[in-house]
Amino acid sequence: MPDRTCIACRNKGNANILFRMVISPVGSIVCELGRKLPGRGAHCCFDMNCISKLVSSNRLEIALKGRHFKIDSDELLQNVRILLRRNLEGMLIASKRKGVLTFGKEAVFKKVKLSKVGKPFVSKDISPNNLMNLKRISEEFYVLPFVMNELGEFFDRRPTGVLFINDALLVNSICLRLIQERAISNG
Repeated sequence: MPDRTCIACRNKGNANILFRMVISPVGSIVCELGRKLPGRGAHCCFDMNCISKLVSSNRLEIALKGRHFKIDSDELLQNVRILLRRNLEGMLIASKRKGVLTFGKEAVFKKVKLSKVGKPFVSKDISPNNLMNLKRISEEFYVLPFVMNELGEFFDRRPTGVLFINDALLVNSICLRLIQERAISNG
């Protein structure tokens, strides 16, 4: 995939580390990951400084060839957050379909001890006791931006607080999206 340039900071990077904006037929800004939507697009980093610079300047208007539109920073941030959450949800569901997802504390703890490839993930509302037990057996785990009920709904099961994904590519992709989600959520 070719490199793209953030219109705010001018840094170049793979399209996977940037989000793309296009103008919809009704004149609003639509955000996407990758390049699926038709039309001229502009890319931006998952960085609060870049998003602020983008909104406070005319860089997006210039990048989109002078098309006039109103851009609201809160709305843009909310759209990017929703985009990232949906992408994370899709990757989690894909891990189940692919057969590389393990649910439940006991099964996950067993996988952590045996697997060299996969990584554990936890809900943001995992119990302190389960978190402490996980820390005892794993130096590395990742907190998802979902609560146990949401994770359970994704997989048509009861609330789920601990997951294990045994696929290096999916783990790396999920971790990239988690980093991006935190970068715009903590700003």
